[in-house]
Amino acid sequence: MQARDDDDSLSHDEVISTGVLLLFAGHETTTNLIGNGLLALLQHPDQRALLESGEVGIGPAIEEFLRYDGPAKTVVRQMAVDVELGGQVLRAGQRVFLCPPSANRDPAVFARPGELDLTRRENPHVGFGFGLHYCLGAPLARLEAGVAIPAVLDRLPGLELDPAAELSWAPVLLSRGLTGLPVRWRS
Repeated sequence: MQARDDDDSLSHDEVISTGVLLLFAGHETTTNLIGNGLLALLQHPDQRALLESGEVGIGPAIEEFLRYDGPAKTVVRQMAVDVELGGQVLRAGQRVFLCPPSANRDPAVFARPGELDLTRRENPHVGFGFGLHYCLGAPLARLEAGVAIPAVLDRLPGLELDPAAELSWAPVLLSRGLTGLPVRWRS
């Protein structure tokens, strides 16, 4: 609340925007990272076995979850300068919508981009953005997912997707997350 830069403090709108950012980054996206990561493991038992056996650590697994099915579906940016892209000119000041999932599945960057591979060595995903717009909550999200996902797998070793249930995704433009994760547990 007391942020200052050359005797200039945050405006009321900037304080509100920062609060919204922290709430969004600290809750919804982390929840979706955990849910999407668990879903990926339940859909790919071979990858789950790598994690549960310790052959792959939770750190690289989280990076792959972020690349494979991360919580950020769309980000909004404002063009700083004119840029020609695909025969179209994007003008300075225009708003653009970027899709991190497209970049995270780019075959020019990732081998087998459509596959979940917890052993992936090179993983320059943009699941948390990059540069000036790198996610403020990235370290906390990694920490929370790194605690939650192994805890679920450890406490519920017979967890599996409920084959009778259908997956339902929240109808949100900016993020990707389930409305629920239909599972069953066999002890």
